[in-house]
Amino acid sequence: MPDRPPSVVGGGRRFVPKVGWQELFELRARAFPERTALVADGVTWTFGDLRRWSGRLTSVLRAAGAVPGSMVACAMARSARAVLAPLAVAKAGAVYLPLDPGLPPARRDLILAEARPAVLLTDVPELAGQADVVLSPGQWCSELAGRPEHAVAGTNPADPAYVVYTSGSTGRPKGVVVGHRSLVNLYCELAARLFPTGGAPQRVAHGLPLAFDAAWDPLLWLVGGHEVHLVPEDVRTDPERYVGFVRAHRLSVVEAVPTQLTGLVDAGLLDGDVRPRTLLTGGEAVGPSLWARLRATPGLTAVNLYGPTECTVFTTACRLAEHEEPAIGQPIANTSVQVVDAHLRPVAVGEAGELLVGGSSLALGYLGDASLTAERFGTAPHRWYRTGDRCRCEPDGTLRWLGRLDDQVKIRGHRVEPGEAEQALLAQPGVRQALVRAEGAGDRRHLVAYVVLGSGTGEHLRDRLRETLPDYLVPAAVVEVDALPVGRTGKVNRTAVRIEPRRLTPAEALVAAAFRSQLGIAEVTADSDFFALGGHSLSAAALAARLRARGVPCTLRDVLRRRTVARLAELVPDRPEGGA
Repeated sequence: MPDRPPSVVGGGRRFVPKVGWQELFELRARAFPERTALVADGVTWTFGDLRRWSGRLTSVLRAAGAVPGSMVACAMARSARAVLAPLAVAKAGAVYLPLDPGLPPARRDLILAEARPAVLLTDVPELAGQADVVLSPGQWCSELAGRPEHAVAGTNPADPAYVVYTSGSTGRPKGVVVGHRSLVNLYCELAARLFPTGGAPQRVAHGLPLAFDAAWDPLLWLVGGHEVHLVPEDVRTDPERYVGFVRAHRLSVVEAVPTQLTGLVDAGLLDGDVRPRTLLTGGEAVGPSLWARLRATPGLTAVNLYGPTECTVFTTACRLAEHEEPAIGQPIANTSVQVVDAHLRPVAVGEAGELLVGGSSLALGYLGDASLTAERFGTAPHRWYRTGDRCRCEPDGTLRWLGRLDDQVKIRGHRVEPGEAEQALLAQPGVRQALVRAEGAGDRRHLVAYVVLGSGTGEHLRDRLRETLPDYLVPAAVVEVDALPVGRTGKVNRTAVRIEPRRLTPAEALVAAAFRSQLGIAEVTADSDFFALGGHSLSAAALAARLRARGVPCTLRDVLRRRTVARLAELVPDRPEGGA
């Protein structure tokens, strides 16, 4: 019997123009200057408007020191200025670095110290003292009105286009450098596979975090001539209001990570006649329940997009209608994938192994780290990125994601190294040992920290972590233990950790029972955070109702402000009227 063929799959060849992504936008803006390109803050912007105002901003950036090849960090509020910023940076021939203004100052300073941008652009008043260019939210139009429109800089497709920072296991974030060739290849994939035939402009929701690499997807829809609607910050985080926004603006395309998409579907996104016809999801695994619900919706095109940050947003795609069970599909054009064993040898079809990615979707590497780049990407001419994802290739070439080979996980769509949270814990006074791992499954995935303390208590550790870590990296619970188990090598045995948390008080037990019922999880501690465990505004309202039914005077506002079991237990009267 002959051996089965190796698990190597190619996405086919497609012509990609040798230009920078901003040149594609320039062509679109010149061809359709009066077509609506962006709706933000209640204001409509045509392609001609974006072309003119981004050109004026480019003149300001150039005067501040943004020369071709330099880096411009952009810490922008969620407004039209956040769309003008990457256009202006690209027109200057510079490299775009999105920076979340909501990051803890220590984290933001760490990224800026490593990236060393030539210019820091912001429209956030709190960051004005650090910035080289400040756009005043109320006066920025008048500030730019007199500036000349800078022409588009010519770009070598091999030049870097943007840098995105991801979690790092050493406790330091990693900057991933992505080139124009990869970004234009992604645009061509969207145009060929997802833009509707006939060229009719679609209304596209942009509800993704601005510093998330997937935020390039709606921007590339805009480059393709479509009308992008920027979802306000307070709306995109509230499923009911987001659904109302989609209906009010009659949006036809929505992209969200599975956790957020589940909340939107629960809130009625797919109900009624006014609903999106295209749903894109990615950033974490899609669970069987959501997969089945999307497949069962008539007239809906739902696509699962897979790809690490190092592979330019997404590198495989799967139409849900074609597969009954969750899959990540097949590689995009000009990209190849292979499944290999521990010695990097291709495994047979149907066998599990590590997924490698090669071709045009590959990033250029890690900023300032040639050794890590060589380790993860290999060297020319045979560059393959080691994803660390465990996959299996079916006989028809379909890839199925089976989990991670290392400790890296996805939390609410963000790629997270638990080791980074461990390093932050170990930096706190009194923490002798720390172990952080992911627990739960699907959209209930969350981090839990186990700590051995030499002094002090773990009560305020989560508050301290919020000062240095983004919210998705802060563990949902911090459990104090006497010791961590070790293996024969002397290293902490992560799989052997079986910790009994401290006994809950009667009031905490009542609240914990409500957490378990509402979230469908088995283990809840006094420090468990409702939202970090997967709760959102709709389930928070339901939790408040559960507690009121048990005689606890609790409102939605209480749940939003008192996120943990212990804090909500303070509301429990001595003798609640309901039963636990």
